[in-house]
Amino acid sequence: MRVIRNVAAGLVLLTLAGVLASAADKGRIAFASDRSGSWQIYTVNPDGSDLFQVTNLPPTDDDGLFPSLSPDGRRVLFNYNAGEGPDLFVINVDGSGLQQLTTDHRSFGAHWSPDGKTIAFSNITDFDTVVIATMTADGSGTKTILTSIVWESVFPIYTPDAKHIVFGSQMGGLVSAAWIMNADGSHQRRLTPAALKAQPWAVSPDGRKIAGYFNQDSPPALETGIFVMNLNGSGRQSLAAGGSFHHDLYPTYSPDGKSISFVSDRFSTDITQFTYGTFDILTMDADGENIVDVVSGAGFCPNDGNCVTPSWGASAQE
Repeated sequence: MRVIRNVAAGLVLLTLAGVLASAADKGRIAFASDRSGSWQIYTVNPDGSDLFQVTNLPPTDDDGLFPSLSPDGRRVLFNYNAGEGPDLFVINVDGSGLQQLTTDHRSFGAHWSPDGKTIAFSNITDFDTVVIATMTADGSGTKTILTSIVWESVFPIYTPDAKHIVFGSQMGGLVSAAWIMNADGSHQRRLTPAALKAQPWAVSPDGRKIAGYFNQDSPPALETGIFVMNLNGSGRQSLAAGGSFHHDLYPTYSPDGKSISFVSDRFSTDITQFTYGTFDILTMDADGENIVDVVSGAGFCPNDGNCVTPSWGASAQE
């Protein structure tokens, strides 16, 4: 496995003798970062160039931002907590047109449908559990709840054909597992064993693979790592395992499916056996080879609250 480290402060253009070639220079990566002193959303090219700050929000310390690029690459969907709880917002990638979609202070972890007309998201209930819900992408209409209020279910992802939603859940009393259901909430089934404590985070553009990480809802004393598996849960394999203790999280596929971006504290100097370190944004081939450190020092992930979470999507279409 070849690894290139970003040794310069800030962002530098990284090349890998053409290994990443056409895969690494396509699309944009949106991500949350506290590099400016407060949590904001940025976009960057997959080679680390052209860093752009999209938002200029008042400081917030919790509930994450979890950006999601729209299918056409023009907008970023995210959640933001102004003090009363998280709500969903959307903004153009040039920083204009900020719009609030929800006002319930209970909505986060959203993802676009493939046609950009619907949003699936995590919604906090009156019982302080979390369910998967959907609504129209402009925030109008009614909210449809798809999962049980008894168990926590979070971070839904549509499959590219829009027929299914993949999500993480504690259904059955598990710490966390990957689940899949029909887009209307029917036929829910578990994909991963309890021991993995899995959290799915992305579906490949061809709809054949799920990427996620293990040891969700676990203390930082346990390593987290990236895995991929078939859509039915078979063929699971770990990617990018390193020789030293570290945490890899939040994998997201490139638009052509040939590469994956994720965050890792494997290069951090402040990681301990009991805490996360400072996270970088990395890219790798979809098989786990040719790891590149794209954004060095992107942010710190506390045990609860904000974290660096990338979303690799299409470049904005004219």
